Amino acid sequence: MLRKVWERLLKDIKKAWIPVTACIAYVVIMTLTVGEVCPSKLLFGVPCAGCGMVRAFELLITFRFKEAFIMHPGIYVILIAFIIFIVMRYFLNSNVKQIKLLATVTLSLLFVIFVVRAATSFGTEPLTIYNNAVLLHFIRLFY
Repeated sequence: MLRKVWERLLKDIKKAWIPVTACIAYVVIMTLTVGEVCPSKLLFGVPCAGCGMVRAFELLITFRFKEAFIMHPGIYVILIAFIIFIVMRYFLNSNVKQIKLLATVTLSLLFVIFVVRAATSFGTEPLTIYNNAVLLHFIRLFY
């Protein structure tokens, strides 16, 4: 059984290494050059549903669990969904339909979390207006 799990994992890694590497490179380059990762903030100046997720992940892997939750409560939804995905994909051989259902439920929960966060804590980090956004610079040219 473990041999099949390992074979499937290696097959998935071979398929996904380019997009995963590109995402990691994007996060590193954007963090080092402009200090901001979120395209929504960079272009429009407003936070997206995932704002704070990278920082929450950094807090999570350094065992600062409460701070991770405060930064983005959805980090635990993602963590639980990731664990369920690993079990479904590699141990239960679940079909694509079941995995799509997991993704739909996860994204729905993240959307609800975003709405609650936006309604209750907009204006606090990370849900703040980014004043260096491209659109805001463009608007300032005319006003």
